[in-house]
Amino acid sequence: MSAELRSAQQAMLDAVDYKSWREAAAELDRIQGLAEWKLEEASEEYDWRLIRSRLRQIRQLRNEGNAIRLAHHLRQGLHWNLGNIGNPELYRVARIGTKKLIHDYVQEVCDALEWLVDAEAEGWALSDKLKFFHDVALSYGRSALMLSGGATLGLFHVGVVRALYREGVLPTVMSGSSAGAIVASTVGTRKVEDLEDLLDPQNAYYHFWRVLPFRQMFKRGSVMDQTQLRRAVAKNIRDLNFEDAYKVSGRVLNITVSPAGVNQQPKLLNYLTLPYLFVREAVLASCAVPILFPPVMLMTADETGARVPYMPLLRWNDGSLKSDLPMLRLRRLHNVNHFIVSQTNPHVLPFMSEREPGGRGLFNSARDYTYSTVRSQATSLISFARANVPIKQFRRPFDVATSILDQDYRGNINITPEASLWRYAKVTSNPTMDNVYRFMLEGERAAWARIEMIRTQTAISLTLERCLEAVELQATQGAGNRRTATRARLHVVRRG
Repeated sequence: MSAELRSAQQAMLDAVDYKSWREAAAELDRIQGLAEWKLEEASEEYDWRLIRSRLRQIRQLRNEGNAIRLAHHLRQGLHWNLGNIGNPELYRVARIGTKKLIHDYVQEVCDALEWLVDAEAEGWALSDKLKFFHDVALSYGRSALMLSGGATLGLFHVGVVRALYREGVLPTVMSGSSAGAIVASTVGTRKVEDLEDLLDPQNAYYHFWRVLPFRQMFKRGSVMDQTQLRRAVAKNIRDLNFEDAYKVSGRVLNITVSPAGVNQQPKLLNYLTLPYLFVREAVLASCAVPILFPPVMLMTADETGARVPYMPLLRWNDGSLKSDLPMLRLRRLHNVNHFIVSQTNPHVLPFMSEREPGGRGLFNSARDYTYSTVRSQATSLISFARANVPIKQFRRPFDVATSILDQDYRGNINITPEASLWRYAKVTSNPTMDNVYRFMLEGERAAWARIEMIRTQTAISLTLERCLEAVELQATQGAGNRRTATRARLHVVRRG
């Protein structure tokens, strides 16, 4: 190994921010000849001929200044993962980015969309723009960041969120269950300009755990003090309902909760499904792991704004039990078709790796086979046991176990910590400040390796959101302030 190679590798390991990590990673790519791979258009991993053709057509139409033809061309050909450019294999070769042709195509599409916002042409009225951007945004879809459960390991999520936020690629739609609900709600109840301070470890409260005295455990039916958890939630999360949280943050916050009783389904709580429900109680319920904490009654605002119980006969607990990653409901409610997952569930981590599921290689295939086999066998055994338990009340633990095994814990892009004894030892303990920094840095570093993949795969949907907002603002303010309003809204973070 050359000294130059060792130096670049060490620089990556020593990096404390994305800029220095990216520079070191780019240098490693250069040393190992991967820059040449990026310049080669041809690859069996995607339809490079289609992407090259589309790029040339879009570029030509924009250069000609033909807004009508460009909009028509984009409307019928702008689809998520066109030509398989989202294929994970394309992002495993180099440490930074992928094929230059893919980057150029994505950038050209974003530039064309921005150009259309201000374009003026006969037959391209404001009403046409509104319909175009609304329809394309709807058909293209959007991305969501999903934060899993994981107790104290959920501090890893804070580092992931901070890394994505600082690089301008934090999705508008976020979901969280259990520990992930705390992180998502902390972000989803604050203004955008407050996030940098909010994500500083010194500005948050991390003492969520307090073991009850032995006598109190039997009295309350739980091991941990829920009063301490409630105090920690209150210190980190603003006391808003979901509708107000959306108005304040501009983010679509989603929290999952599971029913404590029978004959109920898990719920996805957000500003559409339950707008007047208060976020704090929703988070408290999503964190209520059975045995550790008692189930929670949700609270809502009545027509006068007063805080009242929501369906007082029902209680709710840990969202991870039945809906750790609510992909189906996010698809239906928020038009999400691309999922970025930060996964810290202790029972899932041993089966996860840095490689995406379905990737090539003997080890990756063996891991996927082992995971699917173990899950299938365990599900069969639990189903058999449940069917033969004579006492009906004893079946519920088997129902919970089945729901945990039946869930899919992976997304399109997965960000995970390494499974280690040190992490498992910290699952239900209050972290020291040193441990907080360590968890967060691990989350950031894990996210850094995915940043350019996320940037490329979310650029078009984020640009569509901003363009639609800009055109809607034009319609509100009138044509006189059109350009000023547009430029105030459009801002794309770019990397070479």
